[in-house]
Amino acid sequence: MKRIWCILSILVVCFTLTAKSQLTDSIESIIKKDTSLVLREVFSHPEYYRLKIILTQVTTDSKGFKHQTTWSFRDTIKEYFYPASIAKIPLALSSLQFINEKREITQDLSDFLIDSSSYIKERPIYDDLLLMLSASDNVAFNRLYNLVGSKYLNISLMKRGYLNTYLIHRFEKGDAAYHQTALPVKVLTARDCKAVYKHPKDTMYSLIQHDMRDSLIGIAYFQGDSLIPKPKSFRFHNFVDIRDAHDMMVTLKYPYLSNHKSFNITNWQRQKLIEDLSTSPLHLNTAEYSDTAIFHPNYLRFNLFGRDKKVKYPNIQYFNKSAMAYGFLGDCCYLYDSENSVEFFLSIYMYVNKDEILNDDKYDYDTIGLPFMKRLGEIIYQEIKSNNRIAQ
Repeated sequence: MKRIWCILSILVVCFTLTAKSQLTDSIESIIKKDTSLVLREVFSHPEYYRLKIILTQVTTDSKGFKHQTTWSFRDTIKEYFYPASIAKIPLALSSLQFINEKREITQDLSDFLIDSSSYIKERPIYDDLLLMLSASDNVAFNRLYNLVGSKYLNISLMKRGYLNTYLIHRFEKGDAAYHQTALPVKVLTARDCKAVYKHPKDTMYSLIQHDMRDSLIGIAYFQGDSLIPKPKSFRFHNFVDIRDAHDMMVTLKYPYLSNHKSFNITNWQRQKLIEDLSTSPLHLNTAEYSDTAIFHPNYLRFNLFGRDKKVKYPNIQYFNKSAMAYGFLGDCCYLYDSENSVEFFLSIYMYVNKDEILNDDKYDYDTIGLPFMKRLGEIIYQEIKSNNRIAQ
């Protein structure tokens, strides 16, 4: 396994050197497979691309016990990253913990969440979680955000040891005060529509903001049709550090590997979140997510797949949450290939916006970001597969 991270480490070093002797035969053979040279480009300029990587391999010993080994690259560098839908991981976990603390709300999530501020006024909590995690539905995120509230979210995350995660912004327009105001919601039982919980409007008198100093991004940004000639501020936007996001994925799958960071949720709820993250939007059987040209089996699965719409790995179990907004690109995934004893978590954050103008829809996702994430995922998967292949 050391060979895998040696490959990543040496790639970073060797791409800044001209001496061909720095490349071992094995690494050179891997680089030759990458005809686009995207690994060379990104690893040569990791600061420019705000590149961060965390890899955790999971192995099973002869007694069936799980063990984890983690490698990382630039994960301790403090850089702002807009998490986009990766913020849905901590919200989902915190929402279930919140529900379990409110004894009046049923743990099977069948109760209806009533949110007058949303255009979806009424829907079961079960469905909000499914839509948020499977289809990355933003309305579902906003509804659950309103149920839990920004104050509870951020305090509970800090108590769990996630000190670099801030959920302070809905997926809609509004100023900081609006986004950190808990809007009134209530919960009705599915059986008799009886109100069992009410959350009144609650305004925070001290606004929460993250402490990332480099949260002014770009040189300009579009606001509607107007070009604003200054960096865009993300000071009051969500922030999920890559280490926090990665650890949440690990504890979701294997809570006993990091008990102190696990959330107070039931085993059934934990399995539901994993199933929701694994479910293709096509399986939701709704008209909104029925377009197979958009919602293909690999939809929003960037690590290992990139933009590839074809199912190339039928034996792989894969669940993830990804980010793609303002030039920020990220994916936190779990991958398991039972036939070849391959199991790992991989988180990648990067920023691909060469013109440094935000909201112009001219990002480098397809030319740099997604090819890089796809190729790096392939390298890691193939290396673990070749070293851990089950004898036939």
